[in-house]
Amino acid sequence: MLGIYITAGYPDIETSKKALRSLDDNNIDLIELGVPFSDPLADGPVIQKASHQALINGVNLDKIFSMVSELQNEGTKNPGKGINNLILFSYFNPLFVYGFDKLIAKCKETGIRGALIPDLPIEEAQELCQKFKEADLDLILLIAITSNKERIKKISELSNPWIYLVSRTGVTGSTEDIKNLESSNLEKNLDEKLKNIIKEIKSNTNKKVALGFGIDSKEKIDHALSLGADMAIIGSKTLKLLGDSGLEEFSKFITSVQ
Repeated sequence: MLGIYITAGYPDIETSKKALRSLDDNNIDLIELGVPFSDPLADGPVIQKASHQALINGVNLDKIFSMVSELQNEGTKNPGKGINNLILFSYFNPLFVYGFDKLIAKCKETGIRGALIPDLPIEEAQELCQKFKEADLDLILLIAITSNKERIKKISELSNPWIYLVSRTGVTGSTEDIKNLESSNLEKNLDEKLKNIIKEIKSNTNKKVALGFGIDSKEKIDHALSLGADMAIIGSKTLKLLGDSGLEEFSKFITSVQ
């Protein structure tokens, strides 16, 4: 399975809409639609730049809901994929300011499946996870390679319907291949760590595991899946192509990695 991240409204709202349509046409398993934020602490320079530009473009949650609703009204290709399996990737602050009751209502109204909140700690997640679950919406949490077994178990139980495993320490957009990181000083025996964490997650739950950060090619997608992940997620690579090379190159890349 393949997930693709783009920042809403980057490089502009119309191109962003066309990119979402391209992902739907390509039957992408999951779309992560980034909510622009002024301090995207988990993200590298590519997504930071995109988030900054989207904010300049005036993108906010209401405009995102409007954009998704418009695309839904135009028709979608697959009931379980593409625009019909779209989640918001957002830091906590924009959602908190918007209000979670309002957010949930708008997600239900527009067909957005839920949210992934990278800076929501497990200690504060239980009530919000329950709120999303009661609304039949997804709330996805992240597991780091530094997480201990107790923390992995708690996150696995709360995250729904799948779990996002961060493939390494650091921010998004690394040019390092996850196959070679085990020889670096930063991450020793990374492949073995990732395999063990995926096994640990799956010993606690039957939920699927998505692997992200540093994935930017078909080879890396295949490698991520070979480690036991059910889905690989690409973000910085697709966003850079969309911003620097345009929609055509973005779409060609999407087709090439499927």
